[in-house]
Amino acid sequence: MGEVALCRDFVPALKTKFPARTIIFSTITRTGNDLARKLFANDAIVIYFPLDFSFIVKKVISLIRPKGYVMVETEIWPNFLKEIERRAIAAILINGRISDRSFGKYKMVKSFLRKIIKNMNALCMQSKTDAARIIELGARQERVKVTGNMKFDVKVKVGQDRGSDLRRELGMAEQDELIVAGSTHEGEEDAVIAAFKDLVEKFPNLKLLIAPRHIERTGDVEEAVKRFGFLPIRLSGSLPLGIGPKVYILDTIGRLTDFYSIASIVFIGGSLIKHGGQNPIEPAAYGKPVIFGCHMFNFKNVAEAFLAKGAAIRVDDGAELGPVLYNLFADNNKRLELGRAAKAVVIENQGATEKNLNEIGRFL
Repeated sequence: MGEVALCRDFVPALKTKFPARTIIFSTITRTGNDLARKLFANDAIVIYFPLDFSFIVKKVISLIRPKGYVMVETEIWPNFLKEIERRAIAAILINGRISDRSFGKYKMVKSFLRKIIKNMNALCMQSKTDAARIIELGARQERVKVTGNMKFDVKVKVGQDRGSDLRRELGMAEQDELIVAGSTHEGEEDAVIAAFKDLVEKFPNLKLLIAPRHIERTGDVEEAVKRFGFLPIRLSGSLPLGIGPKVYILDTIGRLTDFYSIASIVFIGGSLIKHGGQNPIEPAAYGKPVIFGCHMFNFKNVAEAFLAKGAAIRVDDGAELGPVLYNLFADNNKRLELGRAAKAVVIENQGATEKNLNEIGRFL
């Protein structure tokens, strides 16, 4: 889903740049496929990526007859790439990255990997570190470029009217403020709800919305909410009437970014546990204060960019989350300053999408 969301603006831009071309957009997971069909209904044909067996990829490539093959974020499929090369079809990697963990694994199969990537036509990497790593693994240096991270090219799309609609959907009064915990994983909801329980006693106008990374965990999140004495409210249902402490659960796909737009503070999930974090750029693009845990290794360069500019706050564990949130709600100026700094980091790092489109244009 992350790669699909990344292409939210890229695919329409690709269609605009090459209007005569048909775009085939492939995914691996069902959730990614569902989101792709929703996002790209007017711009692309959405399929599942073929199983990487020679006889299967040969048939699929024969049916599609692609002019170019674009990979997003280092999805390397050996048999598919081998067949693409055999047919002299351009293979281009965009938004390439190699995490610390992946680099260690790739080095173990370096001789095998070199044969796959050495003849790729272009490798557009997120950072100098990513570029150096892909070259060490066998890519030709002259074909590697640092074009930046397309995640920074996110566009703010929710206007004031839509924001008002979202607030009404949650039954929020004008003075109410919202904490959004985005893309949470097992083991994080308890920490978020515990912090909220302490905060709401001091700031009674606070609301909490939890968006689990995997919506099939909605039931587990509901149970966690109940354990802390709150009423769990699924946003796929109707908003119950009456007063009382409530915690909202986003149990549908594709709406998290909208709710970031009305948040007062955003906590980035997947970061209090050793999952590697989730994308903090979308809430930052709205100028929202961002908090994440110490496990952001999947977004290492992004997290470091924010921290270097004082544009995000990192907590070491769930126990630190409550005091940090309290300090931000107690000091509105500090909260606004943090949000402004976050948005500035996003603007400073934009431009990767256009660079990648130009690189693809060299082959199409």
